[in-house]
Amino acid sequence: MITKIELNAFKSFPENSIEFKPLTLLAGLNNSGKSSVIQALRMYCDTALLDGHGTVHDIRSNFSSTSESVLVTCHFSDNKSDTLKLDNSTLVKPDKAPLYRYISADRLGPQTSLPLLRSLGVFPQIGNKGEYVLDFLQQFENTIIPDVLVHEKAEGKTLDYVLKGWLNEISPGVKFQYQTNAKTDSAYAEIDGFRPANVGFGLSYTLPILVAILGMSAQAPSGGWEGSWGEEWEEKKKDQGVLVILENPEAHLHPQGQTAMGKLIALAASCDIQIVVETHSDHLMDGIRIAVKEQIIAADKVAFQYFTKKSNEPSEVESPKLHENGKLDFWPECFFDQTLKNRAILARKG
Repeated sequence: MITKIELNAFKSFPENSIEFKPLTLLAGLNNSGKSSVIQALRMYCDTALLDGHGTVHDIRSNFSSTSESVLVTCHFSDNKSDTLKLDNSTLVKPDKAPLYRYISADRLGPQTSLPLLRSLGVFPQIGNKGEYVLDFLQQFENTIIPDVLVHEKAEGKTLDYVLKGWLNEISPGVKFQYQTNAKTDSAYAEIDGFRPANVGFGLSYTLPILVAILGMSAQAPSGGWEGSWGEEWEEKKKDQGVLVILENPEAHLHPQGQTAMGKLIALAASCDIQIVVETHSDHLMDGIRIAVKEQIIAADKVAFQYFTKKSNEPSEVESPKLHENGKLDFWPECFFDQTLKNRAILARKG
């Protein structure tokens, strides 16, 4: 598990360190540095620059010299650390990194069909945009989900059943089905018998989030893995640890669903997988706080990191401490306090 990330000469972080826990929530105003931290994590785990983000010149901090190397250093719970180093001509890759899955805020909405992944020597993928989510589901549908993550309305403990249980938490009574077609390398889903485009964005946006959380915590099927990749998958999870990075998992969800999502994320973080969440939802954060109060996850397993950035200045990070009763020891300015501000305005006379 990653316990701390150090950033040097990276974007708005000339020299910063950020603590991580089994569950780490990144919050803050737009353009304050949250996505940059996720970009750094992805670069470290992929040991490469990310497509579309430019060269080293584009990511080197304006507060650092043009000759300074960009460094992303991860510290781990076994007291080891490793560094991704980039300069104008070389890239030094780290040897130690978790097995990770990342779901982007820019994920796909309702689709008529989705592709199947056809690459040899590659573990099942969900895709950054959720484009392979149905393919992943097919390969993992019979895996066993830890008891703590099994929804009370699930008809069984396999991923297929548990997923349907959590989908019903978000949209009560919903019926989700999918099919794959190997001859066309495609898959399609039905929601209440309709195409996803005729249902709305919420369930389609949520599906890859739920599959990532449940799938990365899943254990081998009761009859064992059908292919050798399953055993290798289990071994890598055991040796390297598991990291799930989620951007705005609350998107297009009703507040009730956002709170339920926060609870599910907290449950998953208590099952030996590490989760990093970027969010703008106080409802999702409240779901996590309620999970702490209900002793679903210990307070010291959760980190809240709040980012601020003034014009032409580096990003800064505040870390309010979460207590066992679900309360924080302090609330940074603009840290999910807009509801209180709005109510104060509405309560004024006149």
